Amino acid sequence: MKLKHYLIFMIFMPTFVMATGTHKHSHDGEKFSVGEPGNGTPDRRIKVSMLDTMRFVFEPQLNTLRHGEIIEFVVTNDGVIQHEFSIGNAEDQVKHAEMMRKMPNMDHQDPNTVSLPAGETARLTWRFMGDDTVVFACNIPGHFEAGMKHMLPITSAANN
Repeated sequence: MKLKHYLIFMIFMPTFVMATGTHKHSHDGEKFSVGEPGNGTPDRRIKVSMLDTMRFVFEPQLNTLRHGEIIEFVVTNDGVIQHEFSIGNAEDQVKHAEMMRKMPNMDHQDPNTVSLPAGETARLTWRFMGDDTVVFACNIPGHFEAGMKHMLPITSAANN
């Protein structure tokens, strides 16, 4: 009888874990739309404060992105609720938002996203590439829609 229960548990356990939204996933080898994880010395360091007013505050202000530029983001959740900081283009953020609606408590281990509980800080280093518009977003359900986003085009180094 115990073996039967064990087998049933083993069959349904992966479904249960996926349904809870707390599973971990990674994107090893995945290509990203607006760049790649940054290696080496960053060109700039930007502090990002995530606020419960559904805003990102960048210090210094983030108003340009250059192709090939490496930025280290020091991201802090200065609110009292969970927030995330995700880098992608509009299509990436729509897909990520859909996934977050299905699994809002997902534990991110993505090179382009950090999810942080209140008071936590993480670093995310990114090398921007291409000529797309970058969308920085919090895709926790309702946050993006409430204004927790920032958009900037990547420009060529020759244009700056």
